[in-house]
Amino acid sequence: MSATTAYNLQSKKSIISFTGKDAANFLQGQTTCDVLSLDDTNSGFGALCNPKGRVISLFHLVKRGEIFYMTLSSDLSASVIKRLKMFVFRSKVIIDDVTSQFIILGVNEALPFVLENTLRPLANIQYTEQDNLALLLIPTSCTEELSHIFDIALNDNEWDKWLISACIPEITQETSEQFIPQMLNLDALKGISFQKGCYTGQEVVARMHYKGSVKRRLVSYQSASPFVIGEQLFTGTDTNSIGTVLNSIPSGNQTHTGLTVLKVPLINDQEILLKNNIAISILLPKYKLD
Repeated sequence: MSATTAYNLQSKKSIISFTGKDAANFLQGQTTCDVLSLDDTNSGFGALCNPKGRVISLFHLVKRGEIFYMTLSSDLSASVIKRLKMFVFRSKVIIDDVTSQFIILGVNEALPFVLENTLRPLANIQYTEQDNLALLLIPTSCTEELSHIFDIALNDNEWDKWLISACIPEITQETSEQFIPQMLNLDALKGISFQKGCYTGQEVVARMHYKGSVKRRLVSYQSASPFVIGEQLFTGTDTNSIGTVLNSIPSGNQTHTGLTVLKVPLINDQEILLKNNIAISILLPKYKLD
């Protein structure tokens, strides 16, 4: 049997721990997901937002014992820690970067129980119910076993292709604080709780859900032309941007693929002609959008 391919995400992801008796309530007041619903068997996907409801960072959160572990983009880790510490005040919460204690891997196939038992991962976090994409957080004490279990891939583009195919957003410094969570499909990805109560940015997020409509949505695209992260897209007849590029990577055969936050009236178009006669093909996510 061939070894499972795992993608080394150590350069892309960081892990922050939250300890102390007030950690759960503190995180509940800072994130879009329902932190109080977490236990040792599940995980949460969500966002940290600014007061205007714009996503600072996306994350996956797990609770193990009395400790919470947040996995997020490495280039945002230091700024997120600094920001969250500003809101601790008198709460009994300690926030630390514990990335060095773990190996962070991405996989795209379900792990047999025997592998899970051998690796003893801190967490096996599945992205959606429609695929096998998952993050594995493995203690560094298990490093020796990894080479016997996985073919470790170092090609970031391959992992990014899987995320793009599944229409899973990743926020980095270039795109931080640009989007409201629903624009990144967090409502469809179960990354927002609309029953949990107040958190930073909650008023804007809730207003869009209950009183407004989502005017832009995340979709994947293919094009013969590369784009820059954060680049605005324009058609030849529209002076206003129709979308924002979240990422762009080569996908072979002189094509490029990526994710874009696109105006909702356009997401069902199979192809859009941009300025300078650049064409992009639009692909809707496998998961259901409202």
